[in-house]
Amino acid sequence: MAYLKDIKLCINCEFFGTPQGQRDRCLQPSRTLIHPVNGQELYPLAFTERTGISDDSCGSKAKYFILNYDAAVEREKRRQEFEEAMRDAPEL
Repeated sequence: MAYLKDIKLCINCEFFGTPQGQRDRCLQPSRTLIHPVNGQELYPLAFTERTGISDDSCGSKAKYFILNYDAAVEREKRRQEFEEAMRDAPEL
């Protein structure tokens, strides 16, 4: 059984970001492309990387996943606050 804390979500990855107003992009350097005309960096959608079937995509195994520790600490803090609130909530 997979627990939520064990699932590797793109939003918790170090490479997840929003460059130049583009939402939900994978910023992994090996996946970044350069536009041949204007030199702009092109980032693939995180969803496309995780659901891709090619050998070089991140895939369901999260091959390129690196945990963003700042996000992990914040998530753990919110989880603890939620558990405390549930423990202190009155029974209905």
